[in-house]
Amino acid sequence: MVWVCACTTGKKEQHAKLAASLAYAGSNAAALKDVIAHYSRSPGDSLKLQAALFLIENMPGKGSTKYTAVTNRGAFNTDLFKGAAIGIDSLNKYKKKMEDSLQCGLIRYVDPTFLADARVMSAKWLIENIDYAFKAWELPWARSLTFDEFKELILPYRVQIEPLQHWRKQFFENSGWILQRAGDTIDRIKIATIINDSLSRYYHYIHDAITYFPGSFTVDQMKMTHGGRCEDLNMLVGYWLRAVGIPTASEFTSYWANSNYGGHSWLSVLDTTGKFVPLNAVYDPPVRNALPFKGARLAKAYRNTYHIEDGADISKTGSFSNYIDVSDAYLKVINYTFTSRPPSSQQIYLGVLNGEFWKPLEMKSVKTGDSITFYSINTGVIYAPLIVLDAGAAKTQTVGPPFFVSAKGQIQYLKENKQTTTNVSFDIAQLSGSLYQRKCQVVYWDHSAQRWLPAGTPGILRDDPSKLQKERITKMFTFAGVPEHAIYRLINAEKVQDDKSWGRPFIYDEELKEFVDY
Repeated sequence: MVWVCACTTGKKEQHAKLAASLAYAGSNAAALKDVIAHYSRSPGDSLKLQAALFLIENMPGKGSTKYTAVTNRGAFNTDLFKGAAIGIDSLNKYKKKMEDSLQCGLIRYVDPTFLADARVMSAKWLIENIDYAFKAWELPWARSLTFDEFKELILPYRVQIEPLQHWRKQFFENSGWILQRAGDTIDRIKIATIINDSLSRYYHYIHDAITYFPGSFTVDQMKMTHGGRCEDLNMLVGYWLRAVGIPTASEFTSYWANSNYGGHSWLSVLDTTGKFVPLNAVYDPPVRNALPFKGARLAKAYRNTYHIEDGADISKTGSFSNYIDVSDAYLKVINYTFTSRPPSSQQIYLGVLNGEFWKPLEMKSVKTGDSITFYSINTGVIYAPLIVLDAGAAKTQTVGPPFFVSAKGQIQYLKENKQTTTNVSFDIAQLSGSLYQRKCQVVYWDHSAQRWLPAGTPGILRDDPSKLQKERITKMFTFAGVPEHAIYRLINAEKVQDDKSWGRPFIYDEELKEFVDY
C-alpha cells in the first residue's frame, strides 16, 4: 500500500486552516507565528517553512493529559518516579512506603487536564524539532522519502498522546550506536529491527504492575520503570526510529476479534517497497508480509495520522481522533451488506465479541435505503450489527443476527433455533485452564433477550486443558439439549463472570464441519 498524504490544499483553504489553528492556540499563537517568521527569512528554508505550516495547521486537538496526585489528606506533591529506585517493583514499594508513612490512604491520580500542544509549545522547541527532523531526512535510507511521506512519518514530534518532551535532538545526537550496528545497510526494516531488538534488552510490558497510574509515561519515567504500556513502548521505539529517519506510523485496533482483552496499538515502518511493515515495540521486530500478533486476530486496523482532514472537528482531543482505515493493507477483507428492518434511526455499526458483550468497530459504510454496506472487514471473525446505547460504547444492542465470515469469505448466520436442540462438543485443549475441575455451563447468545442464556445440563471439567494441549491429545467435552445454530460459550457456572473470564465463543463452522472457537 503506497502512502498517500491527502494534505494538498489551495492557498485559500490553507490560510483558513492556519487561521483556525492560530485561533485555537490562543495566547500562544505568538510563539507559533515566531516559528513561521523564522523560516520565512530565507528562500533556502522554503521546505522547512512548509513543514512548520504543516505541523501548526494540524496541531489543534493534539496534546497530552495531566493528572493530579492526591490522597485522603489532599494533594500529594512528591514525584514517585524521582523518589524510587530503578524498576517497577521499586516504584510500587516506594508508593506503598509513602502511603504507610503518611497514613493518608491510597495515592490516586485524578482531575485529568488536557494540555493542548498549540497552547504550550515554545517557538524554540518547535524549531529544534523541525531542524533535527530535516537532519534525519538526509540519512541514506530516508533520502528517497517524498516530502509528504516525510511530513507525516518523520516530522511529527509525538507518536501518540504522550507528554511533550525534548527528545529529537538528544536521540539524534546519541544515535551513533544505531549507525555503527547498521553498517552499510540502507534497509529500513533491518535498521528498525536493530533499534527494536536493542531496546528489548532494557524495556518490557508492565501494564498490570502499574494500573494506578493513568496517562502516558515520559522517556525519563520509562528509564526508571524499565517498561510501560503498549503506548509507552510505542513512544520510545517510535522516537528512536523517527530520530534516525525511519518513517514510522502508529497503528491500532479498537478491539481484538478473538480476545476479551480490549484492543492494541503498535508501530509500522514504511518500507522502500511502499508497504508498511508492522512491529510490536520491544517485542516483535518488523517482518515483511507478516503480522506480529501471535494468534491474536484483527477485525479492523487503523493508522493514526498527524494530518487532520479539512472540515474535521478540531475541538476533538488526542491523536486517536485522526486516523485512516488500513485493514485492506494487512487482511483478507470483504464488504458486507446489512438490511435493517425496520430501518434504525440510530447509526448502525458492526461489532465483535470482546468481553461479555459486543463492541462497535469504526469503519467506512454506505447507506442505501434500508441497506448498509460495511467495507473491508476481515475473514475468520464473528460479527453482529448493533447500535450503541451510551456515549462510552459500554452498552450496545444487536439489531440483527450475528454472522461468521469464513476463511473463504462466505457468510454464515448464527440465529439460535430454540425449537430444535443439538449436542455441542468442545475440544478441551481449546478451553481455558480456569475451568479445570469446575462446574461448567453452556450459554448461548439470545438476540431477543440481548444476553447469554444457559442451555443444557452443567458438567464438571475433569481433564486439564493445558495438559491435553501440551500432549496434543484431542478429547471432547459434550453437552446435550442446546439450541441449534447459535453462538456458544462455556463458563464457570459457580462464579460471576468478568469480561476477561468469559472465554471465547464457539460456533459450528459449516466449512470445517466442527465446533471451533473464535
